[in-house]
Amino acid sequence: MLESQTVECKREYNDKVNKTLLAFLNTGGGTLYIGIADDGTVCGVPDDLNAQLRKVSASFRDSVSPDPSGYFSAEMEMREGKPIIKVSVERGSAIPYCFDRYGLTPQGVYVRVGSSTVTATREHIRQMIRDNGSGKYITELSIEQNLSFLYADKVFAEKDVKFGYSQKQSLGLIHPDGRFTNLALLLSDQCPHTTKAAIFEGTNKENFKDRKEFSGSLFRQIDEMLSYLHIFNRIHGSVQGVYRVDRPDYPEISLKEAYLNALIHRDYYLEGSVLVSMFDNRIEFISLGGVMPGVTYDLMLTGVSVARNEKLAQIFYRLNLIEAFGTGIPRIFSAYAESKAKPEIPVVNGGFLMRLPNVNYNAESAPVVETKTANTYAERLSAKFGRESFTKEDAAALLGIGANGAYKLLQRMKDKGLLAAQKTGKNWTYSIMDSLV
Repeated sequence: MLESQTVECKREYNDKVNKTLLAFLNTGGGTLYIGIADDGTVCGVPDDLNAQLRKVSASFRDSVSPDPSGYFSAEMEMREGKPIIKVSVERGSAIPYCFDRYGLTPQGVYVRVGSSTVTATREHIRQMIRDNGSGKYITELSIEQNLSFLYADKVFAEKDVKFGYSQKQSLGLIHPDGRFTNLALLLSDQCPHTTKAAIFEGTNKENFKDRKEFSGSLFRQIDEMLSYLHIFNRIHGSVQGVYRVDRPDYPEISLKEAYLNALIHRDYYLEGSVLVSMFDNRIEFISLGGVMPGVTYDLMLTGVSVARNEKLAQIFYRLNLIEAFGTGIPRIFSAYAESKAKPEIPVVNGGFLMRLPNVNYNAESAPVVETKTANTYAERLSAKFGRESFTKEDAAALLGIGANGAYKLLQRMKDKGLLAAQKTGKNWTYSIMDSLV
């Protein structure tokens, strides 16, 4: 008997048996014989045959994920008057299978190449997932299975939405075979996809004012990114008649919708970050992956949307991060209804670019007074709450940002001496300093 891609012989049971069985399971199936040497010599199984059969079955079943029980069987067979063990393995339906101990890593995944059992490379594992998947990144298995959801747990709790195991299953974070999907990876603390923001001086990319990279759960990136943009979204105050009118460089809703649109519609198969670049006259949001087939510019303006990552959009909708499917771009343009300058969506090969104009750039109205953002937010909070105390949730509702982003902003304002803060248990309350009221 010659060994081949689908046949393997072992003189006795050893650590390599499970690796070979796993390789068969991940490739095209095969048969492994225990009690036959590599050269085909029948040696037999000298020990208790029933104990050996139980050991082979239990060891393989208990060490592999997901459960391979339906795809292999072990039985006794006589060859040349000697008992041997024959293990038959079919190609599994939940490829790639892996050893629980190592997960979807080269150490944990084995494949068959010719008559050899070898570890799969990380790229090979990715390809196996794609080949066995739906062609949609977000529903496929995550290579990283050791995930935590500390930040996501906080967000769901703040929205009073349950986020237990059954909810993770129904939302699409857990694959039918029990393993985490890429949707879970995006919402986890281990999310590898980042957002890079840069603030430039002038209208080109020659001189940086500031730059920062945001990582972790997409929820964390949303809170921190929007808080960061609010810091640089200057407020211009002008006197119109007897009234002072404050107007930010960018409508707050447009910043939120443009960024969430970039996260929902980006192609996560592609390596690279969402890029946000703010200039004196504009801000640009660039995400990887072009417009979905069949969606035209005119259709986008009317609210027609084909979400590349529909399950992610559904979660954002459930948490009230977005109003409804397809409304983001119409809401952005609506925010600029009174502005001469309008948002633009230039054609970019392999990407999606949303360009928002600074409504105060080269303003020709009454004299403009630019105020620092922290002071301006203090003025807005003072006008709303006066000497009354308020929470981060109150501030978030007023300023149009997430609760976590509001917390970070309020802490910075406290450090600048603009707010007084008091902690009761785990919660903070704030009040405007008397000198500002």
